[in-house]
Amino acid sequence: MRAVFLVAILAGLIIGGVVAGVRVVSGGGDDKGGSPATATAAKAEERTPASLAAEFAKAWTAESYDALYLLLDADSQRAFPQATFVAEYRSFANELTQAAVTATVAAVDGSNARLSVHVATAYFGDLEYTTSLNLSRSSGRWLVAWDRHTIHPDMTGGRSFKSTIQRPKRGAILDRNGSPLAITQDVRLLGLNRSAVTNRAALTAQLVQLGFTQAQVDAAFAAPGGATQRVTVGAVPDEKAEAAALALRTVPGVLLYFESQRVHPLGAAAAHVVGYTRELTAEELAKRQGQGYRIGDRVGAVGLEASQEKVLAGQAGSELSLVEADGATTVKQLASREYVAGQDVTTTLDAGVLRAAAARLGTRAGAAVVIDPRTNNILALNSSPSFDPDAFERNDSAALNAIAAAPGAPQTNRATSGLYSGGSTFKLVTGAAGLSSGKYKTTDQIFCGATWNGVDPPRKNWEGTQGLLTIAQGLMRSCNSVFYEIALTLYDAGDGALSKMARLFGYGASTGTVGLNDEGGLVPDAAWKTAKKGEQWYPGDEVNLGIGQGDLLITPLQLANAYSTFLAGELRVPVLLAGQPATSRGKLPLTPEQSAHLKLGLKLVTSATGTASAAFALSGYTDFGGKSGTAEDAGSQQHVLFVAFSPADTPRAVAAVVLDDGQSGSIEAGPIARDIVLVAIK
Repeated sequence: MRAVFLVAILAGLIIGGVVAGVRVVSGGGDDKGGSPATATAAKAEERTPASLAAEFAKAWTAESYDALYLLLDADSQRAFPQATFVAEYRSFANELTQAAVTATVAAVDGSNARLSVHVATAYFGDLEYTTSLNLSRSSGRWLVAWDRHTIHPDMTGGRSFKSTIQRPKRGAILDRNGSPLAITQDVRLLGLNRSAVTNRAALTAQLVQLGFTQAQVDAAFAAPGGATQRVTVGAVPDEKAEAAALALRTVPGVLLYFESQRVHPLGAAAAHVVGYTRELTAEELAKRQGQGYRIGDRVGAVGLEASQEKVLAGQAGSELSLVEADGATTVKQLASREYVAGQDVTTTLDAGVLRAAAARLGTRAGAAVVIDPRTNNILALNSSPSFDPDAFERNDSAALNAIAAAPGAPQTNRATSGLYSGGSTFKLVTGAAGLSSGKYKTTDQIFCGATWNGVDPPRKNWEGTQGLLTIAQGLMRSCNSVFYEIALTLYDAGDGALSKMARLFGYGASTGTVGLNDEGGLVPDAAWKTAKKGEQWYPGDEVNLGIGQGDLLITPLQLANAYSTFLAGELRVPVLLAGQPATSRGKLPLTPEQSAHLKLGLKLVTSATGTASAAFALSGYTDFGGKSGTAEDAGSQQHVLFVAFSPADTPRAVAAVVLDDGQSGSIEAGPIARDIVLVAIK
């Protein structure tokens, strides 16, 4: 009797526990009167087939598999222990790469209900189907008579779903010689388990001694997340790996580990053109649902990493099949996505030239662009100040805050988006327009006076009277008066020849370089001024344009391409990606004699009698051509420019250098352009 009594008590406790669990799942709480157990029992007694189906659908949608189990009848629970039951749902979710599931009641007919199921997956898109929910009534209560086909109608006879996922490795970005500019590799990192750190001050001192900054350590300790969550302090270079392991092996809370990471070997020297990657936001992941992206996945943020994202990233491949109980025999394939390996991107860039340009720009704000005029391949594209792109790859908050707070807007790509007056570098265009118009011959001489009186008020020449000069000699001495005179003559002709010639050199429009987004700049003319300002185009506007001032705006990339255009005799699209064509956009309307005359002027600039003699001929550099420029900005600031090319007669490299602030293009930008060209033609 006692034994029977005890069995009855235990049975009651078990049944009560199940009922209470069902009560919790159904969202019940305060019954405003009786005990929770009484309320739960009442809830179970009141359940209808429709309400049970709704409870089941709600719990499935919440992925509350333990709660689902509490809705099963006794036979089902005996056939499927809770661990087995939960494992079935989790296996289904894992194989389908389930991101979210939504179950709704489609219909209820007596002891049978139909559920509409929508599964949002990471790799197979959205899957929709209908499944049956069998209900049973026992002891006056409705519960679920469950089997595996309740999850999916195809899961009968031991069948299940099986997925195969193949994720591509991001391709590398290479220079023209195959040297990596961006590559994915395993990086040795040092991290912290903050809950295990016993002496923060002592640990910080050790980490600083190993080369980490105080800001890095502080940022790691301040990182969001739980105290036991691993947080990264920074990368450990190979040469410091042994020292770090020895110094920290007995220090509580320190972790050394490897992690796959995007690395940019040239660092700041190629940051703007190569770019970096970033983590996808929750909104972006939602938009890319079904395309094989997961939380933590990264995509190109800027530069080539962004513009070549599709090529570099490839595409995750996936197959979803229904298989027999043996797990190997395929019954049918439900979905598939083709695998595309991430491909390397080979560029025309030269790592050595990029480094040289970055080193010569140093800390000065500005840009440098180097082009091979024979092919119009871009060898280097640098902007200064620059930044460490790997700080973004590491999510190094201390370094990122420093970049954001740094003066000079280091993330701005001055080479492609910086807009500057062309200054005297534009005089090549003015000389070309004068010769092409037929108004001037190569033998004509124009007076270079200290003051030019062609418009009111008179304009001054920067170095005083130089006498009668040909156009080539005018370039040599960068005489304002000569080019004022040419511009006024073209203005009087009334056909907009100067602005038209500027556009033939590529100014006023994006270069069209595949892989880059660059500003178009501005070539002003009568139509533009009328539309923009509602004013007439005056002679003063034209003569200002003649020396590269006024409303003219160019980018350093356009400047380099304009001189490459002159040296080749035609405007072409610059090439950044190996294999892309240097598409022609039209030839310059210059005769060989006219081109030779202008080229002579550029060579004379670097001669002993030219404006850049100090940086070139007088310093022993005699096989160059080039042109300087100094342009006024707002207030008293002025920027300086220089374009250099070599060898003078058969150029293999042309470098355009622009410095945001300076006094002399020849003295400041000239040596920088010269030295970059020397590296490029080695």
